[in-house]
Amino acid sequence: MKVGREKEILLVDGGFKFLLGVNYWPRKLNIRMWRDWDESAIREDISLMKSLGIRAVRFFIKDEDFANENADIYPQALEKLRKFLDILYENSVAGFVSLIVGHMSGKNWRIPWTKFEDLYRSESIEKTMKFVERIVKEFKDHPAIAGWILSNEISLVKRGENREEALALLRVFSKTIKSIDKDHVVSSGDIPDSYLQETPNVKDYVDYVGPHLYLYDTDSIRHGYTYGAMLELFSNDGDIPVILEEFGFSTYQYSEDNHAKFVNEVLYAALAHNASGAFIWCFSDFIHESDPPYEWRPLEIGFGIVRKDGSLKPVAEVVKRFAKEIEEIEKLGIYTEFKRRPEVSVITPFYVFKDYEFVRYRNILGFWRSIQPVITANILLSSAGIDNTVVYELDIEKTFNTKKLLVSPSTIVALSSTWRKMLNYVEKGGNLYASFVKGLGEFRALHEAATHLWIELMGVENILEAGSPGIKYLGKTVIKFEKDLGFIGKGEEISIDIPVPVYTYRARPVDSEVIAVDNNNNPVLFKARRGRGYVYTMLLPIELIQSQIIVEYMDWSGKIQKIYRSIAKEVGIEIRYETSSPEIEIKPFYGKQSDIVIAINHGERKKITITSTKQLKNITKIGGDAIVTSWTSTAIDIDMPKKSAMVLHVQY
Repeated sequence: MKVGREKEILLVDGGFKFLLGVNYWPRKLNIRMWRDWDESAIREDISLMKSLGIRAVRFFIKDEDFANENADIYPQALEKLRKFLDILYENSVAGFVSLIVGHMSGKNWRIPWTKFEDLYRSESIEKTMKFVERIVKEFKDHPAIAGWILSNEISLVKRGENREEALALLRVFSKTIKSIDKDHVVSSGDIPDSYLQETPNVKDYVDYVGPHLYLYDTDSIRHGYTYGAMLELFSNDGDIPVILEEFGFSTYQYSEDNHAKFVNEVLYAALAHNASGAFIWCFSDFIHESDPPYEWRPLEIGFGIVRKDGSLKPVAEVVKRFAKEIEEIEKLGIYTEFKRRPEVSVITPFYVFKDYEFVRYRNILGFWRSIQPVITANILLSSAGIDNTVVYELDIEKTFNTKKLLVSPSTIVALSSTWRKMLNYVEKGGNLYASFVKGLGEFRALHEAATHLWIELMGVENILEAGSPGIKYLGKTVIKFEKDLGFIGKGEEISIDIPVPVYTYRARPVDSEVIAVDNNNNPVLFKARRGRGYVYTMLLPIELIQSQIIVEYMDWSGKIQKIYRSIAKEVGIEIRYETSSPEIEIKPFYGKQSDIVIAINHGERKKITITSTKQLKNITKIGGDAIVTSWTSTAIDIDMPKKSAMVLHVQY
């Protein structure tokens, strides 16, 4: 099977085919697969897999079962691998091979030719590439092969001491494989906060980025939205294809019914956010419950879509239905004939993916906290009906010709050159929304200035008193609008509850308008004209306030979203389809005379209405488990069960 990279998606044998997949160890063998080879047990699994519509498997070379201390591969291991690939091919299932498997399911397993602490050293890399080269040469022409993956979460075995050490391993791996096999894709297989998954830094070495997402949240709605937002983060505004390489939960953690609803929600979210595929962890539960690591990690034996006795969990029916629907959706040409047209990008700060002297926010906050304002901005925009991407700060220039609005959310600091580029962008007709923060709880960015262009770009003067940690906000804070803003009228108020201290700037207008003030009449939202565009400056970091850091639950009343929608209206962002509830995510894919519209309910059951600015001539349900109850030329009424989805072909 030939799988190649084409701009922001992967193509399978020359066309788009969503890689609906599972991660795989055999139900009866688990991690013993290669040692206790049982062909009949594997055939049974793969046959069942095929019947459910699974198109791809990510499987694992447990290195201690394959090679000796010199990285010489056992001939019998190669024969087992060949037989396994034959079985995949017979069932039309594509194989993605994870080659260096030191970590698996809560245990680090021996890599015979190296010590864990030596993984990134030249002698170890040389032996690792000897092992990789032997397998790739042997199987590059096997019709079941679809892709080569460096590892399974190698950073949990040993994290690179620094970015360059980690990338050196990935570069050699990519170069080694590409010198042998140009027909199949390459990726890293690591955890989300690894150096090996940083899209801006790995995009020249891998063909797709494959985040492993096991997310938790006190807010169920935000939890569902976050999967799509993370895919946008790793896509970097379409820089590289993305596969959701691992996601799932154990049905020993949660009920089988809730597990099924969760997988349903995420599969449609992956499709809606331009993912090239999604691999569920994992195919089946396992019968050998006292084997390591299951003895001390009992949740690991319950992640399957199939129970340990081979019967189907409710999630298997979700997968089977999705597999059938995706065929019809692909026939229409989703991602090729029908494409998203996001006009907004959210900016990821420069320090997330690159080190600068004495800028240590990634180290201080950690990866997850440092990206939370970005993820929350994406969620707020999406729940406001505004399609958007995420772009790394150093790559923003690529958005200047396609995006009407850039969002810099809850900014601690941006590069001086970035602010200058954004000024030029706005002067030429783009628009900028920037919110700012100086501190949150115990965290302070005291010796910092978010920008040097307060007056030149934003039209405001920073009047914070010398030595101050910032204006403190805590408790109920009211944003009072002094002037009209899009859908918000003069005199309207929006209240925000801030349970943890937030510190920010104080400013006054120079040649900007004060749009809104706080409880104490301090200006908090400004609007300035620069050339042909506008700059909106928000001194309340509403994205950070709404993120998981400081609130258990986001406000889903729609009032925060209304600020984004109002700015979008003023700058001419098209919102062709709008839902009556911010808990419903809408992603339109535009065609020449019709659209594909994906709606995902991230909340409880709701009866909602989708309104259209186009006159509708016909609608056809082509996917999902929600129900169209009625429709007119401008509106579609839908009954959406909890965590359900709907895919519509809309003709106008």
